[in-house]
Amino acid sequence: MENNIKNVIIIAQKEFADHIWSPRFLGFAITFTLIVFVFGYQKGTEVDYLEHLLGMDGMLRGFLGIARIVGSFAPLIGIALGFDTIVREVKSSSLNVLLTHPVFRDNIIAGKIIGSALCLFLILLISITVSTGTMLTISGVSADGEDILRIGIFIILTFFYTLTFLGIGVITSILVKNSSNSLVYNIAIWLFFTILFSQIILSCVYTLTGGMEGSIEVAVGSGVLNLSPGHHYAQVAMGANNVGWGGSLGGDPRIAGIFDTHFTLTQWLAEFWMNLVVLIVTPIILLITAFIAFLRKDITR
Repeated sequence: MENNIKNVIIIAQKEFADHIWSPRFLGFAITFTLIVFVFGYQKGTEVDYLEHLLGMDGMLRGFLGIARIVGSFAPLIGIALGFDTIVREVKSSSLNVLLTHPVFRDNIIAGKIIGSALCLFLILLISITVSTGTMLTISGVSADGEDILRIGIFIILTFFYTLTFLGIGVITSILVKNSSNSLVYNIAIWLFFTILFSQIILSCVYTLTGGMEGSIEVAVGSGVLNLSPGHHYAQVAMGANNVGWGGSLGGDPRIAGIFDTHFTLTQWLAEFWMNLVVLIVTPIILLITAFIAFLRKDITR
């Protein structure tokens, strides 16, 4: 048992280091952080305008904007980390070499998942902290202890949401035969669930109902949205139906996500506990599936 844990830690460290020092991933992570930073800066300049001229909660609107941009593009980090995790090793025959050492398959997949997950959390922590810190600094608004707690919870929520796409990426990497196909499949999944899914449902519902709100078709459409991880993330983070800019279907909750300070965290939890369960359980199921799929995979060449 002790040797197995040690092997997992060593593999996780190597996987983490490989990602961090990879020029491809490093460039992508920096680009994502800069996008979120610029968006946070923009929202920081709008806080005073929203509060004084439009009578809106400027900080709430600012955080909702950051949550939307993060929710739309953060899944790409999970994809970048997972899409070639296994297939790259298989093509280079390094897995066969690794298995000649006293290490088991479950050590390998566990180490790779843990290393990638740690890298994912680090990137999210840096990018979200930088963007929210920038918005608070530019707006001149101070954050109290509860605000910091809400930001921390938001980072954790984003981690589990993005972990879903890491799980999908790892599973795809196990099943396909080359990295190019894995990347294409993962990008298609990202486009479908973050952009097209809600639009397709909205179009179908409006076609069936003629644009009539409150019908049973709208209720069914809202239920179908539960199949999208972006829906559950949007609910807990923004109080919206999806992470995209369009395709909103009726039935938005009364609480505008984790940053709605008009409600306590207890009220937020009571409102969105089902979405939280799905958001946490889904990546766990996907990673367990990836674990089992790797144990059953034929990696001989």
